[in-house]
Amino acid sequence: MIVKMLAIVAIVCLNCPQVSAQGFLKKLKNIVAADSTKSEDADTAAVKPLKWDKIPVYHAEKRVVTNADGTPMKNEDGTPMVRVLLVDQFNNVRSAEAVKEQQKKINKAVGNILLKVGGGAAVGVAGGLLAGKGKAKGALIGGAVGAAAGLALSAKDIKAAKEQKKSLKEQEALIAKYQENFTAEGTPVNATVDVDKIEGLDISDGVSMTAESLKKELSSESFNSSDDSAWNI
Repeated sequence: MIVKMLAIVAIVCLNCPQVSAQGFLKKLKNIVAADSTKSEDADTAAVKPLKWDKIPVYHAEKRVVTNADGTPMKNEDGTPMVRVLLVDQFNNVRSAEAVKEQQKKINKAVGNILLKVGGGAAVGVAGGLLAGKGKAKGALIGGAVGAAAGLALSAKDIKAAKEQKKSLKEQEALIAKYQENFTAEGTPVNATVDVDKIEGLDISDGVSMTAESLKKELSSESFNSSDDSAWNI
């Protein structure tokens, strides 16, 4: 959408008379302004940076299940009883569905930030072309100024938002692979498969846990929570 907007701005401003270009710029500003106010929730999310270092990044972690005395439990076939859970860098354990809900919230917030930046840049390019008489330098300067004006975020925030989009794609692939191979409780879908050798899914070794601790973890409120208070400002 933003790419198309920039292309239209460039074509109109380079090829149309000054008066027409100025009229188009006015209309474009109105379009961007209208788009930014379509949703109060979206606008609120867009104009606020996130606590980037608090956004969870999950990995698959193997937990060996033990008895109360620490003795590893066995499955009926004699193999060690293990669970593979989704754990973030803060050691929070979540269900796959809870993680997906968190990712939706993060993706929406990041998407709105990038949309705002792009919208501001589009108007800035138009203004730069007018001021610079169609020169590319004027467009680039205008785009940079417009982006900054379109959203009160630092360059660090904008860079972090772009990096987060990439991270979200990687996390999406992780969750898809996880749900393909494990149940909601972390039990292997195929009991005969070696969980350490599942293609396309890296599983790290975690701490062992008793069957009672596992039960409490899976039934806890946080396990199924998609709470986003940690990274929202």
